[in-house]
Amino acid sequence: MFSDAIVGWAGAQEKNVPDLIARYDVQFDVPLRHRYAIGVLRMVEAFSPRWPASVRVGAYWCAIVQADVEYDLLEGLRLVSLSRGMSERLAQECATGSVDPADTFPPYVAARWLDGAGKILYRLGSFARARMSFEAAREIAARHHLWWCLPDIESNFIRARFEEMKQTYGGVFTENGLADLVEELQDVKARLVQELPSPSASNEGNAEGRDEEYLRGHSSVLHNLAVAHRELGNVADSLAASRESLAISVRLRDAYRIGQSLNHQARCEPDKAVQLYEQLEKGEWRRGQLIARQNLARLRGGIEGVTMLRDLIAVLGDDSGDSAIAGIDIDLRNYSCQFFDELVRNLASTLGRTDPNQYRALLEEAGTQRLDMARTVRRVVATPAYKRAYATAVRPNFLERVANLLADDTPDSNKLESTFALTEEASARELLDLLSNMNLPRLGRPPRLAQAVERPAASRPAHVSPPPSQPQPAGIRARRLPLRRAGLRDASSEEEAAVRATLAARETEFETQFLHRPLESAPHDPEITHRVRMFTVNNPGTCIVRYFTYGPGRAAHLGAFVFHGGTLGCVKGIPYEEVRAFAQGLDIHNPPTKEESERIWRLLLAPVWDMINASGQLSHLVIIPVDELFSLPLHTASPPGANTLPLAAMVPMSQSVSATAFVGRGRHLLKRQPVGPDDDLAAIIVADPGQPSVDQNEQGYEDPVFGDELVGTGWPAERLLIAGDRPPRLNGHVRLHQADWSGIAAITEARPEFFVYAGHGRYHRSFGQLGPSLELGGDDVLTQYDVALRLRLPRNKLSIVGACLAGQAQHTGGGDVVGFLRTFIAAGAGAVCIPLWSVLNSAMVETGRTVLAASRAAVSTSSRTFDVVQVLHDTYRDVAREHGDDFETMVEHMPLSLYL
Repeated sequence: MFSDAIVGWAGAQEKNVPDLIARYDVQFDVPLRHRYAIGVLRMVEAFSPRWPASVRVGAYWCAIVQADVEYDLLEGLRLVSLSRGMSERLAQECATGSVDPADTFPPYVAARWLDGAGKILYRLGSFARARMSFEAAREIAARHHLWWCLPDIESNFIRARFEEMKQTYGGVFTENGLADLVEELQDVKARLVQELPSPSASNEGNAEGRDEEYLRGHSSVLHNLAVAHRELGNVADSLAASRESLAISVRLRDAYRIGQSLNHQARCEPDKAVQLYEQLEKGEWRRGQLIARQNLARLRGGIEGVTMLRDLIAVLGDDSGDSAIAGIDIDLRNYSCQFFDELVRNLASTLGRTDPNQYRALLEEAGTQRLDMARTVRRVVATPAYKRAYATAVRPNFLERVANLLADDTPDSNKLESTFALTEEASARELLDLLSNMNLPRLGRPPRLAQAVERPAASRPAHVSPPPSQPQPAGIRARRLPLRRAGLRDASSEEEAAVRATLAARETEFETQFLHRPLESAPHDPEITHRVRMFTVNNPGTCIVRYFTYGPGRAAHLGAFVFHGGTLGCVKGIPYEEVRAFAQGLDIHNPPTKEESERIWRLLLAPVWDMINASGQLSHLVIIPVDELFSLPLHTASPPGANTLPLAAMVPMSQSVSATAFVGRGRHLLKRQPVGPDDDLAAIIVADPGQPSVDQNEQGYEDPVFGDELVGTGWPAERLLIAGDRPPRLNGHVRLHQADWSGIAAITEARPEFFVYAGHGRYHRSFGQLGPSLELGGDDVLTQYDVALRLRLPRNKLSIVGACLAGQAQHTGGGDVVGFLRTFIAAGAGAVCIPLWSVLNSAMVETGRTVLAASRAAVSTSSRTFDVVQVLHDTYRDVAREHGDDFETMVEHMPLSLYL
C-alpha cells in the first residue's frame, strides 16, 4: 500500500503514536490539520488490533473529531459505531480503576472518545444520548484528574443538558431555564479563571499542550455563555463573553473557534456584520467560509446577492468534493434557499417593473430551488435529526409549493395531479421509510429504569379470577359499574413522571438504533396520482378522501382531495385553526358527544360530502387524515339533526396513513383477506379484576378486564397463544406465556395472523409525541417504541389494540404518523383497529369478539374471505339499531377506528 521508504518512516514513528494522540487536540485540531495526523495514524495502522485498545480508541477519537469539524456526520456515526465496543470496555476499566493510575493516557482517550461521540449525537439532534455521553466523559475526566480536558467536556455537557430540556419543552427555553444556564456557565467560568494554570504549573510531558487544551475548554465555556446570553436578550453580555472567547482562540490560533466567535458576533452586531463575515470568509474553517458567503450575499442584496446565493446553492447541492457536507447540513442549504427567495422578492419594486419576465423567472427559480433542497435532503440520516430538520426545513417548502399551486383557480387537471403528488411526497414519509427497511433491528428486554412504573391500585390485579360475591344489604341491587380501559386518568404526578421517564428512555433507545443503523429513504412515486385514479376506476364503489395542509411556509390551511370513479376533485379553505383547536380541546376520556360528532361532520365531512356521493355508488369510503386529524374519531362524525347515524354506521369505511401506503404499498389488499382453520390468534392480556363500587347506595364490582374478546369466537384453542392472563371463561388448552418480554418474543416467533391486546392504556396529552403506553405484567409497560423494536407480525391480517387512548399521540410537525398506529404498521401488522378515547371494557369486548368471530365464520364459507371493513360496518349498524335513540350510548359502543 505504501512505498518502502514510507513504511520505514512510519515504523520509526510508532513510538510517538500515543504522544501524537495526546497532542492531537492542540497541534492538529486547533489549526485544522486533522488529515496530517489521521494520515500518520493510518500509516502505522493505529486502527488495527495490533495496537492496545487505548491507542485504537484514541485513533478513532481523532477521526471522529475530524468528521465533526467537517460536518461529515454520517462518517462520524460510522466511526462511532465501529469503535463503540472497545471504547465502552476501556471506559469501564477506567471507571472501575482497572487501569494504571499513573498512566493518564487510557482514561484521557476514553473520556475524549465519549466527548467526540457526544458531539456527533448532539449535531444529529439526539440531545439525551449526547448528554449521557458527555456525562460519562466528565466522570472519567474528574475521576482521573484530567484537568486539561475537563473544561471542554463540562461545557459540552452543560449545553447538551439544556438542549435536552429545550427539546422536552417544545423546542424553546423558558426564561428561567436560560437564566439557569447562564448562571451555571458563569460558575464554571469563575472556577476556570481561579484554577487557570500557569505555563510552569506542570512538570509532566506535554505540559504546554495541556495548558492550551485547558484554555480551549475555557474558550468553549465562554462561547456557550455568549450564546445563552444572546438567547436571553443580553446582547452586551453576550458580546463581552464572545470577545473574551475570541481573544483566547486568537492566542491559540484556533481556526474553528475563531470562526464560531466571528459568526456569533456578526449576529449580535448587524452594523459590523459585513466586516466580521469578510474575516470569517478568509478563515480556514470550511463551513464557516460557506456561512460567511451566505450572509454576505444576504447583506449585499440585489442582483449581486442573488447571483452569489445561486453560486453557493450550486456548491451546496453538489455531492462531490468539499461540498459533500451539504448532504446532511440541511440548515445551511435551507437558509441559503430562504435568503435567495427573500432577495428575489425584494426586487419586486425594481426588477419587477423594469423586467417582469426576468423577475417571474427568478421567482420560479426560487421555488424550484427550495423544492429541490427538500427532495435532496429527504433521506433519513437518523431519526431525531430527520424529524427536526424535516419539520422545520423541509416540509414547509412542500406546504408553500402546494399553496402556490392552489392559489391559481384556473381549472387545470395536470396542476391538480401535481399538487396531490406533492402532498403525498410530504406526508407519512418516516413510516414509509420504516416499511421500506425490511431488516429493522429486533431487540430483547429493554433497560429497566431505577424508578419503576407503578400501576394505580385500581388496575393492579391481585388475581385473575372473577371477583367474589359481596354481602348486600337488604333492598340494595347489585350492579357492575362500567370500567374504562385507562390506567392514568387519576394518576398521581409521581406516577405520571415515572411513565414519562419510561417513555423517554424507550424513545431514546429507539432513536439510538437508527442513529447507528440509518434508514434508507423510501423513494417517492411521482405517478402516485395516476395510480390512485386507476385504483378507483377498478374499484368503482371506493372513494378516497385525502386531507392535506398547506400554507406559506407552515400548515395554515386545510384541504381535501377526493378520488371517486377515476375522477379527482379538490376542496380547499377548510378552517384549519378551528380544526386544530377542536382536536386539542376534545375530551379524550369520554366518547364524543352528539354535538362534537356533528362538529366533526361540519368541519371535515360536509365540505366533501357532495363529491363523495357524486356517483351514487359507495361501498367503501377511505379517509386519509393529516396532522391533528389522526387524533379525531372521524368514524363517529354525524350529520346534524335528530336520528342521524355516525359515519361508520352509514357507510363501510376505513382510514389509511397515506395514499402511497394504501395503493402503492398494497394496504388496500387488507380489506378482504383469505382465512383458514390454521390461523393463529395471539393475545397479550393484562387482567384487571375491577374494584368495589364507590357508590354508597349500591354494591358490586366494576366490569373486570379479562380479555373476553377471545371467548365465544369459535377460535380453536390449539391455535391460541396468550401472553399474560388466561380469560377464566375460555375453554380448552392454549399456549400460555407471561405478559412480559419473553411472551412478546413468543408471539413474534409464532407469526400470528391475528393479534389482540386487552388491558389498560396510559396517556396524557403532556406526553406529546412520546405517545401512550400499554400495561404489561408486573409494573412494566409496552410502548410504541417497543412494538417497533421487539414485536414482529410479518403474516398478520388484523391487530386489535384494545386499550384506552391507544390511538392518541401528538403529531410531530413533519406530517408523519405517530404513536402505536405507526409502529404496529411498521412491525408488520395488517388492518389495525385502535381506540381514540377511554373506551368501555364491555364495548371493547363486544366489538372485538364480533370481529374475531366473523373471521372464524368466514372459514366455513366457500370463498374463505374475511372483509374486515364490511364486518365492522355491519357491527356498527347493529349497534345503531340497538341504541339509535341514545346517540352517546351508540357511539360508546363504536370504540374502534379501523386503519388499512
